[in-house]
Amino acid sequence: MAFTQGSVECLEEIPAHVWSSLPDYLNLGQSAVNPSRIGVWATKMIPKGKRFGPFVGEKKKRSQVTSNVYMWEVYFPARGWMCIDATDPLKGNWLRYVNWARSSAEQNLFPLEINRAIYYKVLRVS
Repeated sequence: MAFTQGSVECLEEIPAHVWSSLPDYLNLGQSAVNPSRIGVWATKMIPKGKRFGPFVGEKKKRSQVTSNVYMWEVYFPARGWMCIDATDPLKGNWLRYVNWARSSAEQNLFPLEINRAIYYKVLRVS
């Protein structure tokens, strides 16, 4: 079942491949940013500088993307700007469930692009 904008995400609908790739010190649960979404929660301290990724999804042109909630835009020299779209949970990985911080004081991850792929880096231990 593909996730559609406006629907509520449930833990029971998260694909098995997402659970199996989730590091053992992270968990998925209701988002603090948006109660209709799932978020990623640390179950122990993660050291500053730890990197997660890459973010996985379908490569699409911006015109093919219906929502920007679960995607990143990356520049490919031969193809131009492409979106890595993880709107469909079956085509994404657990990084799809990383939610935006509500404030700079709350932010503990930073997205970075390496070789046309998106990673998240831990900014501070929280």
